[in-house]
Parts: sequence; structure tokens; C-alpha cells
Amino acid sequence: MRLFCWLLLLLPTPGLLMAQEITVFAASSLNEALTEIARHYQRQHPRQRVVLNFAGSQTLAMQIEQGAPADLFISADRAVMDRLQRGGLVKDAEPLLGNRLVLATRRDLPHPPGSLAELNRSDLLLVIGNPQVPVGRYTRLLFAGLAADPAYGAGLVAALERQVVSEESRVKAIIAKLSLGEADAGIVYRSDLGNSRLAGIPLPEQHNPRALYPLAKVGGGSADSDRFYRFLLSAGAEEIFRRHGFIGRSRL
Repeated sequence: MRLFCWLLLLLPTPGLLMAQEITVFAASSLNEALTEIARHYQRQHPRQRVVLNFAGSQTLAMQIEQGAPADLFISADRAVMDRLQRGGLVKDAEPLLGNRLVLATRRDLPHPPGSLAELNRSDLLLVIGNPQVPVGRYTRLLFAGLAADPAYGAGLVAALERQVVSEESRVKAIIAKLSLGEADAGIVYRSDLGNSRLAGIPLPEQHNPRALYPLAKVGGGSADSDRFYRFLLSAGAEEIFRRHGFIGRSRL
């Protein structure tokens, strides 16, 4: 009997075996940065497991609207987050970080363009985001600003639009097409250049829209997800985001 009791004491309890999960839906452009942040957090909180679900902001918002279980949501588009707020599906939305567009080009091009204007060549194939996703909407805001500026003009924008061979639903898909040699240039987020082998050409600052990434709690939330929510808003997390090419929360 005594031996049986000792064996019972040695058996792990279910609470110790099962990690507490925090599910985060996040824009695909956050993949590398948020994965690193989750690792840092889990080292500090070993009994918690951060589950990351990356996709386009619009896709993730639709999943939340359809009842997909999530604790936190980070969108690359304020309009998407506002829609969920109006529907009462998220709360405590806070600006988390920012981003900028950049012109990415393959490094093996025989005559690489040095600016956006030099991209106006019939031999260069351009890939952009489709208008239903944040990177596509920001690209069209960029084009609208360029078209209205005499220094660039509507003619340049029309020429660039004729060179578009694909409109993608995710930034990572644009990067993939360039990396595979299926296109020559693409308009992506500045943060996406970090782990790629692509060259980055700055875009005119006065016409380059700033992408704002809000963070919010989904549904009722829990004490564990509140803790990770606060961690994401911390100076330590901001430093990691900045190293990955994002604009930190303190500089928004």
C-alpha cells in the first residue's frame, strides 16, 4: 500500500503535463519577428505555449468572424481591425508597430534599376499585392501619390501597372516569386528584406504610406493571453521588431 502511494506521488499531474496555450493570429509579414518574440516569452514562462497562426490580415479577420479560436490578433491594416471592433469581436486595440513599402529586386539582374523611375522598362516583370490585402492597398496609395506628383506622373504609374504580371494575396508570395526568378521586382514591406537575398530600393518618402499594425485581444481572453499582450507592448519586444525592420511603437 505504501509503495502504491509513493508511485502515485511520482506520477506527473495533468496540470504539469499540459502547457497553457496562447493562440495568436498575426499578419504573415510578422513571421520571423513574432516567432523570435514568442521564443523569448516562452523561456520566461515555460508552462505557456504560444501558438502562432500567420496569414493575410483579411483572411485572419474572416476566420475570427467565423468563430475561429484565437486570443490575440495583430493586423497589418487598421481598417481590418476597426471592422472587428465594430462587430464586438476584439477589444483593447493598441498600435503595436509600423512598416514601410520598399521596391525589392533580384540581385542577379544584368541591369538592375536604381530607382522606381528606372523600373519603367518593358523587360522587367513586376509583382504586387492584390487590392484586397493590406500590402496591395498600400501599393495603390503609393501609385496614387506618384500619379499626382509632376515629378513622377500618371504616365509612369500606367507604365508600371502594365508591367505587373501577378497580384498576390501575401507578401511572402511576392518574395517567393522574386526568389524563384519568376519576376524581377516587387513592392513589399521593408521588414521582408531581412532574410531574403533581394536588393531593396527606397521609395519616395513623401508618397510611401506608413503601414500601422494594431494589436488587440480576441473575445474574452485569459490571464495568460493578457500577459503575452503586455509582453508584446514592452520595450524588449519593440527592440526585436526594430531589428527585423519594423518601426517601433515608440516612434509611431
